[in-house]
Amino acid sequence: MPEFINSEVIAMIFDGVLVTSVIGLWLLWGQQVKQRKNIEKTLVEASTQLQEATMMLNQALVQIQDLQDRPDSEDGSIEERASEHEEAAMEEVKQRIKQRASTGKEGESETSANISQVAQMLRLEREGMSPEKIAEKLNIPLAQIKLMLMLQSSPKIEQ
Repeated sequence: MPEFINSEVIAMIFDGVLVTSVIGLWLLWGQQVKQRKNIEKTLVEASTQLQEATMMLNQALVQIQDLQDRPDSEDGSIEERASEHEEAAMEEVKQRIKQRASTGKEGESETSANISQVAQMLRLEREGMSPEKIAEKLNIPLAQIKLMLMLQSSPKIEQ
């Protein structure tokens, strides 16, 4: 009878260890999923900010070209016209920030579209396509492609 009790106790301990291990693995998996979502969210935010910065840069380049093409004899100096354009650009950025803060489900669909765009970008890079060709194919600024690829290739940071 004592051998039966010992083997029964050992079996119960073994079962307890297995159950504890499975629970621990589930908890680790849950933490990794949460971290991955946080990273994806951060990447989407960085991508959106980069797109806005690229767009603003393009607008600034166009405005600079317009200022250079205009004769200086027009009313107001170049500095005054540049500050007017800067104020208009800042107002536009403020409106976008307000829109982004007020969007609910629309922002979620935009986020999923950005995530799929990042996934496409990574797939094309794995297939051996250059960043320039990826930018051309996906119609995304080259700087954004390079940033996303750099972020994806950087070593993962443990939290």
